[in-house]
Amino acid sequence: MARDDKERVVEAVVELVELGGLLGKAMGALALEQRRRVSIAVEMVANPSVLFLDEPTSGLDVRAARVVMAVLRRIAMSGRTILLTVHQPSSEVFAMFDRLLLLKKGGWVVYNGDLGPERFSAQHMIDYLQAAGGLSYREGSNPAEWMLEVIGAGLVQGEGTVDFVRKWEGSEEAKRLREAIEGCKEEEAISLTSRFALSFSQQAALSASRWLQCYWRDVGYSLHRLLAVVGIALLFSLNVVSLDMSRVDSQAALQSLNGVVFAGLFFSSAVQTLMGLHVIAKSRLVLNRELSSAMYAPSSFLFGITVAELPYLLLVVAIHMLIFYPIVGLWSSAGDVAVYAVSFFLFATVFCFWGQLLAALLPSAQTASLVAGPTVGIMVLFCGFFMPVSVIPWPWKIFYFAFPARYGLKAAMPPQFYCSSSCVRERQGSAPFSCDDASMSNVSSLAASPWGGWGPGCSLIIDRTRQVRASKGAAWEEANLGGGEEAHRMTVWDYWSITTESSRHDVSLFIGVLAVYVVGFRLLTLLALKYLRYIER
Repeated sequence: MARDDKERVVEAVVELVELGGLLGKAMGALALEQRRRVSIAVEMVANPSVLFLDEPTSGLDVRAARVVMAVLRRIAMSGRTILLTVHQPSSEVFAMFDRLLLLKKGGWVVYNGDLGPERFSAQHMIDYLQAAGGLSYREGSNPAEWMLEVIGAGLVQGEGTVDFVRKWEGSEEAKRLREAIEGCKEEEAISLTSRFALSFSQQAALSASRWLQCYWRDVGYSLHRLLAVVGIALLFSLNVVSLDMSRVDSQAALQSLNGVVFAGLFFSSAVQTLMGLHVIAKSRLVLNRELSSAMYAPSSFLFGITVAELPYLLLVVAIHMLIFYPIVGLWSSAGDVAVYAVSFFLFATVFCFWGQLLAALLPSAQTASLVAGPTVGIMVLFCGFFMPVSVIPWPWKIFYFAFPARYGLKAAMPPQFYCSSSCVRERQGSAPFSCDDASMSNVSSLAASPWGGWGPGCSLIIDRTRQVRASKGAAWEEANLGGGEEAHRMTVWDYWSITTESSRHDVSLFIGVLAVYVVGFRLLTLLALKYLRYIER
């Protein structure tokens, strides 16, 4: 169908269901009755010959129910068949129906036929039930309430002496209905070449456009995640505004800077988990309905969310880089800035997609939130920051390798502490030297000549707490830093890389691992959306 034809269909449906005054408004701003009409309009644009509705007036007051039923009556008068269930309608709503299928408890048929020779009468149904032995109909009462009382299903129940099910099965009306059904010709079976009306590329494009609009309209979600990143960046970066990595001269200063970089990076990413899970949790009802209607495939739905998420994740990265990175004074090398930005983007994306995966796997947003909190806590504890992997016992070591926190932190942080020169002999090559020599007592950094170290972590510190010996052992310390019980001098990078068991050579590998997590979480989310519906009946 051409685009102009589609536009005309939409305009005709808008007029048919009386939505002209609501165009341009968000669904959240509509009343319940208006949302019902929008839902009906969504189905009508497919130009169906039959509409099935399950209690369209449920939860509506008398006026709203009358508006919805008036719309359905207009649709029926346009030549479409409408089948719907309804419980105890008002007399005005009940009068809008042409035919009635009245069921007793257990699904047994009590009446199935025309309501009356003309609207607002229900005379056929009344005459049949009275002839079958029911209570006398009181003029002016609601036929819907009266018929329920007759069959013993109303607030005021009948005597229950008449078996209306057997009466119907032996009635002339039932006989004529069976003959009419048997006289129907069997038509050729409908054959479809595809379950969906559109190709995947068309579904994906429409889904992406739809979700971009949803994200733009959902100011609360989009704005709150950005404000959270701004708050985290300022909260942690302002604690070390006077520190400079290239001039760090003590363990205390290094640990302060290390903690700030860790906290700013980790929590700016982790907050995306709790923010992201509500996207899928809030749209699950719409998703289940539209998947059942074969409007699109789950992959198209997820593609649209992914496309809509990426610009906001990039904005999160931009805000973090503009506020946190310069205030903390991280390394200004263009290559390392790019590595940090890419690592942070993938890290934040992993956490966002982790939250959406939990929302797809679990039945409610509350349950997903309860699971998301502990998983983030486990990542903090076993990411290698508070204790290196060598001291984590089995089986808890599994968390270190299985969760993505380790890979995100050790992809972004090493370049910010790196130095190409080292006080460790096994890293020095063919010209070893000791930073404990008296000749180097006045040297504060290996960035100076003749060592020419490159990187932010070349300043020298003293390992007064003997953390390196605790990590590597006395034999390694004696072989690489010198013997004795005195505290040894080393570069910031030496101390940081040994105590955190990190390496700059792993950065590119861990960036790749983060990308695998991004793809893997998305594939698992797709499977969850496809096979886990959690539809309450």
